[in-house]
Amino acid sequence: MNYMNKFKFLNIQLILLFAILIFAFVLRVYDLGYSPLWIDEATSSMASKMIIEKGVPIFDSGLVYRDYIFHYVQAFFLLFGINDFNARLVSVLFGMLTIVLAYLIGKEYSKTGGIVAALFFSVFYLEVFFSRQARFYQLFQLMFFLSIYLLYKSGEYSRKSGEKISKNSKKEIIYLIGSLVAFFIALDTQIAALVLAPFIILHILYYNTKYNKLLAILPAISLFQKFMPAVGLSSVSTDSTMNYSESYYAFTNNMHYLLILFIPGLFWSFFKKKKLTLLIIIPSIVMLIGIFSLQTFALRYAYFFVFPLVLYFSLFFSFLYEKYGKIMLITLFCVLIIPSNLIFPYTYVNIIKPINYNHAYNDYSSPEANYKSVPENIIAKLKDRDNVLISLFSSDLEWYVRKPDYVIPFTMDGRGSDQISWNKTIEIGNMKVFEVVDRYSGARMIDYEIINTIKRPYYVTADSFSVSKLKLEQKESFDKLINGCEVVYSASDLKVYGCS
Repeated sequence: MNYMNKFKFLNIQLILLFAILIFAFVLRVYDLGYSPLWIDEATSSMASKMIIEKGVPIFDSGLVYRDYIFHYVQAFFLLFGINDFNARLVSVLFGMLTIVLAYLIGKEYSKTGGIVAALFFSVFYLEVFFSRQARFYQLFQLMFFLSIYLLYKSGEYSRKSGEKISKNSKKEIIYLIGSLVAFFIALDTQIAALVLAPFIILHILYYNTKYNKLLAILPAISLFQKFMPAVGLSSVSTDSTMNYSESYYAFTNNMHYLLILFIPGLFWSFFKKKKLTLLIIIPSIVMLIGIFSLQTFALRYAYFFVFPLVLYFSLFFSFLYEKYGKIMLITLFCVLIIPSNLIFPYTYVNIIKPINYNHAYNDYSSPEANYKSVPENIIAKLKDRDNVLISLFSSDLEWYVRKPDYVIPFTMDGRGSDQISWNKTIEIGNMKVFEVVDRYSGARMIDYEIINTIKRPYYVTADSFSVSKLKLEQKESFDKLINGCEVVYSASDLKVYGCS
């Protein structure tokens, strides 16, 4: 390919990439604020709202919320309005950058690999869904694989011992520092990013030049500091690990073809770029096994693995196109359209027609309570501070209505009996005392032993997720709290009781 043809081909690719990004952006912002925030989205949005009010993501309970990078960026968007749309824009941004990253990595493998990868990333349903959520999982996926890509590029520009500093060696240090920055952002987002630390350390020591080997100290410090807390999150039961892996696999029923074609794409990619492929796939598999061993299940924990899955599936078709020519465009079109929501409106894999909801179908691990559907007259009563307001999960209530006066303790993931209570330090004169409050809102916790002594009238909001997590004794006490109350609003995800 001569220079002019190469320049023309590059321009065509950039035009196609721009068109893909525009389409991807439309899919991600269409009716972005329509669906209610699910519970974790509400917590993140409240943390970012606290940044606007206090400068730091600290709840009224005194709890400092994690994931600083994500929440400060999210808080920036909330400056333009405290609403669901702006709260979710942060993940739209990171979702768009993930498509660009897929394009850059795909280009490393083949001439058309970047465009084909960008195309499938733009429409793959989980990529679209998680790019529409006010939560940090899209940022984590982006930074996890950006760190790997930049690490690989730093090795491509490393100079041999004795060589003088050149433009390439300057690129090496820029890529290496960029990789470390991405690693620490991923680590700030999720402790699971610690999986990358050994690979970064080994790469720096083995591939990067001696002038840069001291940088291996940075991920090594994080590895020693955070390794034991990360290990403590795992289950020691082989049976539970197998059970959770089966639960995750159950969510792939609609895309078995993708899992199958991912395998030849992976092997084909390995023979083209061994080092890059190993850098992507080995940490991903190690982390996926770690996810399976966690003591709880949530689809979002395994979402990061969508990146290598879609990448090598896409590269398989780019290799076929370059081998067999334009006839493969028909196959590519079919694989893009047939499993899409144009043909299968309920079990699709690709989103071609814009959607106004933000959840993968049947994802029971991301529950929500739709306060948007509660009639305005009831919302007005809940907002009235003369009316005592009692809730279970509080973040979405505080986001849509107001902070509750009291919160009922329960367990978020079924472990233990109370994961909501938080000891807040209060200074009285020269003394410091602890008050038990809700960790998210700072509202007073209700002791189950005195729950039936609370004076009426009051309102109780009971989301189905929280109620389902109550232990037997807690459920009995909760029934006493709402005994004789009128159900003023009822839906499958939320009930509101008026107790007079």
